[in-house]
Amino acid sequence: MSGLKVFLSELKRRKVINTVLPYVGVVWLLLQVVSVVVPLLTLPPLTGTFVAILLFALFPVVLYLSWFYDITSNGIVLTPADDSGTLTPLGWKNWTALVAILLVSGGIGSSYYQQVRANNLKSQDGTQSVLVADSIAVAGFKDQSPEQDQQYLTEGLTEEITSLLGKMPNLTVAASGSGLVLTKQGLDPVAIGRRLGVKTVLTGSVRRTGDQLKVRLELLETDKGHTLWTETLQRSLSDVFALETEIARSVVNLLQDSYLDQTAISNHANTQSVDAYVMYLKGREQYRLQTTEAIKEARKLFEQAITLDPEYAQAYVALADTFVLLSDGKREFGVLKPEIAAQLASENLAKAFLRQPQMADAFAVQGKVFEIQQQNDQALAAYDKAISLNPNLAIAYMWRYILLKIQGRYDESLISLEKAYQLDPVSVTTLYNTGLEMSVRGEYPEAEQRFTQLITDFPKSPWGYAGLGGVASFQGKLAQSIKFWQHAHSLSPQNKQIKSQYVSVILRLGMAEQARPLATEPYYEATLQLLSGAYTELFQSMDYQLAANPDDGWVAFEAGWYQLLVGDKAKGIELLLAARKLINDTELYSMPDCSPAVELAWALQQQGDDVAADLLIQKCQQQLTDAREGKIDDWHLDYLSARLAVLLKDQDTALQQLELAIQHGWREWWLGHDPVLEALRANDKFLALQEKLSLLMAEDKQQALLLFPETSSQQAAAQQQ
Repeated sequence: MSGLKVFLSELKRRKVINTVLPYVGVVWLLLQVVSVVVPLLTLPPLTGTFVAILLFALFPVVLYLSWFYDITSNGIVLTPADDSGTLTPLGWKNWTALVAILLVSGGIGSSYYQQVRANNLKSQDGTQSVLVADSIAVAGFKDQSPEQDQQYLTEGLTEEITSLLGKMPNLTVAASGSGLVLTKQGLDPVAIGRRLGVKTVLTGSVRRTGDQLKVRLELLETDKGHTLWTETLQRSLSDVFALETEIARSVVNLLQDSYLDQTAISNHANTQSVDAYVMYLKGREQYRLQTTEAIKEARKLFEQAITLDPEYAQAYVALADTFVLLSDGKREFGVLKPEIAAQLASENLAKAFLRQPQMADAFAVQGKVFEIQQQNDQALAAYDKAISLNPNLAIAYMWRYILLKIQGRYDESLISLEKAYQLDPVSVTTLYNTGLEMSVRGEYPEAEQRFTQLITDFPKSPWGYAGLGGVASFQGKLAQSIKFWQHAHSLSPQNKQIKSQYVSVILRLGMAEQARPLATEPYYEATLQLLSGAYTELFQSMDYQLAANPDDGWVAFEAGWYQLLVGDKAKGIELLLAARKLINDTELYSMPDCSPAVELAWALQQQGDDVAADLLIQKCQQQLTDAREGKIDDWHLDYLSARLAVLLKDQDTALQQLELAIQHGWREWWLGHDPVLEALRANDKFLALQEKLSLLMAEDKQQALLLFPETSSQQAAAQQQ
């Protein structure tokens, strides 16, 4: 209490109240004057608010200064520091405290004024905040046009509004594709919001009559299904981009504390040509089908859009995207050579960046181009740039995941995959890649569930069946795998990736005759000759390839491998060692088999060069350890472990790992011919495992033959003759 008495006594001595009271009186008087003058002079309505906030923000400053200064008849004078009348000028600490008080009170006042201003603008704009929410999905708009032929337009509006909302940093926006798919399934908007895990859903309808668009909007709260806001807008089709921007801005203003004016959101997807826009939307409609045939059709439509408007930046990006997807790669649709696809995509991206330099999806596609060109650092930077421009761009996260995984950065890759799935859980790409990730980790029931969901959501897509084919193959169920791949191939017969996987599973069972009608590409011929027992033709063909490609290490390696399997061991070793000099070090350790490093290490051991062999073995061991730490559960790794154990002269571990590999689904007819396992061939346990594998594959082959009735009947007829 003594401290309080001292403070009150000092407060009285310094006459603080005598200084503050006049300030309060002046504030009251000024506010009265302002309340009369503002309407009288038709000043902006927030003038009075600004003055009031300014005066109140200055109150802490006046209060602080009144401790040190008095207002007297002689003006403002410094208050003595104590009763002796000693005057002490303010030091740097006092002035620092004053500045701090000024900054704090000014910051609070400014923040409050901005909030009042935002609310006032929202009130004028008819978008007063109805709910502070941090997530939203745009459900597919309904087509209420007279002819019911404007689905491409309604889906295009859904995509563009989603893209505009996705640029907002504090708003999680589900990908448009997921909303469109669930809408087509007949789910109501609230159910869509719950499936996508968002707090609000924007839905509505579009009616096109001639050149006029009538858009009815409804914003729903997901938890209880309440309608938060409705609006009806009518514009001409030529004003569709301004309409999209207005809708996005209104939604953000309804859900967020801040206020966005008309310049806050920019729409980079605009064009001056209505016909070009319509052609672009029809291309997007084909693009969303995600089959080789549909992507090729989308390419044509995007090219037509550019012909109609050569300044249409978004169409250039879309066209570049189709070139990337049509490149011949493991994860693409495979009809263009990668270098050609990259060149065509780059040319179109350059035109897009020239017209619109800040397009998020353009940077995402540029990342894929860099990947094709094996410029992984630039690709990752491009994906990061795309995400910085649109934090909700799901495909950028997905492509980033794939690249990080290739680089062995498993933990980082999974974070990107999880984000992609959060934003876009109902898409072919997301469902397939998450299912594939589960497959390689041995989470087969979960993977099957993901691929089954893909088939349910996208019954015309081949990728759900392709995924199930992969799961069956991982488990060593090759006949079942062939059945799924067969179905996938029938849905997209032009897809080279699907065809390649389909053929590879057939060949794993040694079914050369069944594979031959599909394996029409020249690079299959050697494998078909090998399986058919045409060894003379095989080695003649490989000799020709070696002569035609003397500097290609992979041709030498392939020729050496065939010699080691069914030909001359010494020649095979010679070819492998020749291949070692031609293959880049970065290509030696391809996982999950760490090939050709393992085969080369064996060849070096046969030549007595244990030092060089050990370097290869150590690197493969590290690759294996890294893969295991990435929680990958793959029979490839078990088989790799067995081969490395043989090279390290540890036969017991080799046999244990080989048994695990077969148990986990390793199925290859050439087990007994593998030169790396040569030291095990006389071992009884190895022979027993080889016999077990032969029985399993024979049983699977009998089931698989039933899937090729035409080939089976031809073989039966040939045998009768």
